[in-house]
Amino acid sequence: MSRWWYAFAAAAPAVATAWVIGPTGEQPPVQFARPEPTRAVTAAPEERSRYASPIRYAYSPACENDPAPCSHWILVAWGGERGWLPGTDAADSLSLSPDRTHAAYLRTSDDTYVVADLRTGAVKALPVRQKGGTVSEMFGAQLPLFSLDGRHLLIQRDHLDKDDETVLENPMIVDLGTGAVRHLPAVGQAVGWTSAGLMTKTTRRTNSLPGHTTSASFTVWSPKGKVAGRFTLPGNLAAGAMPSPSGRTTATLAREITPDGVVGHGIVLTDTSTGRPRASCAGTARTPSSCRPPDLVPRWPTTSWTSPPGRRGDSTYA
Repeated sequence: MSRWWYAFAAAAPAVATAWVIGPTGEQPPVQFARPEPTRAVTAAPEERSRYASPIRYAYSPACENDPAPCSHWILVAWGGERGWLPGTDAADSLSLSPDRTHAAYLRTSDDTYVVADLRTGAVKALPVRQKGGTVSEMFGAQLPLFSLDGRHLLIQRDHLDKDDETVLENPMIVDLGTGAVRHLPAVGQAVGWTSAGLMTKTTRRTNSLPGHTTSASFTVWSPKGKVAGRFTLPGNLAAGAMPSPSGRTTATLAREITPDGVVGHGIVLTDTSTGRPRASCAGTARTPSSCRPPDLVPRWPTTSWTSPPGRRGDSTYA
């Protein structure tokens, strides 16, 4: 065999490598794969007003062909049942009770707020109407809120002013057992229910606290419409305050305005009965790195619609 053959055999790997990784002059045109879209075939949910198990979550759908299920709220139960709730409007708000067995919403047929028992299908009309419907939560409407024990409901009607801005009217607390309605005075914002009642917040600007531009006064209203407690959080400590499920504590992301921008200082936990801080946590809301004192840091169980029903209370980090 000639030496040319051996030279060619020795050079072959190098040529192959150059073919793979080296420049080849003119590049071939890039071609993109265009797979045919595959659509999962799912049956449209049917009308359903009774469920054997508590509701896992609710959602407002968007679809093209069948308008009936897409114009109502769809409920999915922990037992697997799924259906659209008659009388609801997917553009309006819907709230589930803490035990996920009742739903509160504005009934489309007569613009009346109702509470549906999802175990029996019974619907109870409340003595509160929202003429012309609501502007929806997307545009600033307040959704109905069940109290922690499920016996009372916050309703705050709304309307548009001459400039098409959303205006929230004075809130009401409805006793779901008797139907009695308690009208509250004007408040800035409903924060949520606590163990003592409904917490509201009124924010105002301030120039007296260095590094802060606002302060907020919190008021807790009993289900009978009486003031059960008040406290004030200084500065931007009040922004985004969220009560714990038991209502004994609020958690707030602490921020401070400095010459270099807004600085976060972690989380401050406040006792709602006294308005005094119970603990502070460094780090972020997702990963608090240290808390003082560590035995008072609540770990809220999730309160989203995808969580199972259970006891609402404060627990502690290990």
